[in-house]
Amino acid sequence: MTVKRVVNSVFSSNTYLLGHEGSLAYWLVDIGDTDQVLALLPKGGQVKGVFVTHSHFDHIYGINELVDAFPHCSVYVSSHGKEGLYSDKLNFSRYHGTPLVFGGDHVQVLQEGSRVSLWPGIDMDVYETPGHDWSCLTYRSGEYVFSGDSYLPGIEVYARFPKSDKAAAAESEKKILSLAQGCVVYPGHGNIVVEPA
Repeated sequence: MTVKRVVNSVFSSNTYLLGHEGSLAYWLVDIGDTDQVLALLPKGGQVKGVFVTHSHFDHIYGINELVDAFPHCSVYVSSHGKEGLYSDKLNFSRYHGTPLVFGGDHVQVLQEGSRVSLWPGIDMDVYETPGHDWSCLTYRSGEYVFSGDSYLPGIEVYARFPKSDKAAAAESEKKILSLAQGCVVYPGHGNIVVEPA
């Protein structure tokens, strides 16, 4: 698997483009600046789905442009995350002057233990990691861990939003550190890091 990082214009959040040699099927983790993602795709490349780590505005604001470009693209999210896709209050976009409500319906609700096939022999495993927000999910495929804002290496998890839980955030961080041993961590903000085994 290959991973390309896009640093978005809103709060420098990260979007990750996942590819596989010989395949024109691509996947995303979060979606901000859609134009940057489209520029990275080769001719004929198709985004099959986007894995939403949590439905805060800075991690989903490109979602409508994405599904306009790829109408059959699936959106993978937690049950609370689905609520956030359709609520400019829960996703905080109304407070940024650009209210966002998802206009699509290809939503797949994930939970702890869910698994999605990306390419033959390569899957994405799902972990519930609430705390920063009640919608937070962490994803792992082999040695690749996508932690969203549930774990930002070297930065304390912010857990003072209306749907935050400080105790849950601490437990989720421990969980992520355990599953990320010896893996490469791709956080929602900041640099990619390798966690020691």
